[in-house]
Amino acid sequence: MSRVDLLLKLSIDRDRRTNKGEVEQHSVKHAFKVYSENLGKMLLMNLVYAFIFALPFMFCVFIWPMLLKSDVFARGNYNFIGQIGIGYPGVVNTMAEGYKVLFKEYFHLYIPLLSASIVPMVFGLSGVFHCMRGYMWGENVRPVKSFFRGIKRLWKPFLIVAVAFGAIMCGVLYGAFWHISLLKTGADFAGSWILFIFLIIFVWVMVAILYFLLPIFACYRFSLKDSLKNSSLLFLILWPGALFASAFSIGLFMLSLAGTVFNFLIAILFLGLGFTFLAALWTSCAQKAFGNYILPQFESRESGGKVKMESRRGVNPYKEAKAKKKAQEQSAIGQASRARAKDADNTKEEAPVEKKKKKPTKHVSYKRKK
Repeated sequence: MSRVDLLLKLSIDRDRRTNKGEVEQHSVKHAFKVYSENLGKMLLMNLVYAFIFALPFMFCVFIWPMLLKSDVFARGNYNFIGQIGIGYPGVVNTMAEGYKVLFKEYFHLYIPLLSASIVPMVFGLSGVFHCMRGYMWGENVRPVKSFFRGIKRLWKPFLIVAVAFGAIMCGVLYGAFWHISLLKTGADFAGSWILFIFLIIFVWVMVAILYFLLPIFACYRFSLKDSLKNSSLLFLILWPGALFASAFSIGLFMLSLAGTVFNFLIAILFLGLGFTFLAALWTSCAQKAFGNYILPQFESRESGGKVKMESRRGVNPYKEAKAKKKAQEQSAIGQASRARAKDADNTKEEAPVEKKKKKPTKHVSYKRKK
């Protein structure tokens, strides 16, 4: 399927912006600029979100694994050097048996609660992304009031995605921890490695689709079906950038596995600014994609294929408009825009013109006065 066919499958509509300003095309640069200018508001919003919605998830990711591991090994009195010729008194077990008990705790309690903590974390992002779309568009945003207003407006699609994402991640975590348990006990095989690699790629792609899906909920009034379709199509069109952004986001959480120091540093980062920072990057980059692929098709359909060419000071407007028009006609988005405009014109021509019915006139009789 060509790029033009993918663009024509996109659902297009007017976005939710209230001002007429344009989004800056340098998305990452724009995100850092807006974030640094509103650092205090970002800190306040991140603290409100983290303490209300993300605290259980942060506890399950950054604190509970260390406590569980130390508790299981201390409670079992495992002597990991019992089989190398040193016979210390007490219970003598191998390291493999210690990890069997540890992963049994993971399977029975840790994974279900970690999956459940994902639901409020994703649900609370409705307020964060509602605020971020306003910041990136240059609108007036009050961090606390707009945060709860976003939850009120966007709670339904975010709740559906949160429950579905939590359920999917529960299955993914069971499969991944099963392979890791086999790896720790030396019982891993080719099938477990294939499953583990497949789960990594699956989560990578799923987060890359969420990279477009969550900002679409905040920026447009699409249905859930159209939003999911648009995010999947944008991923197919812009997959290198989406995969890089999702890998960067997942990598920040994975840094906690590097050691206790990194674990606490990453936890403090997300407690203070981490969630709003990632939301700012996702929103700015997604808005750039919306401005490049959805907005031109919508404007072209509304204006019958005519696109306004803005001139800059010190540049010949005729030559600039001619060059832009030529580049646009040769690009995939230009072909898709012309197809949208042609379909809109055909729809208008095929629509039957209804004749206005004449209203019946009332006959009034006048009597001449004598």
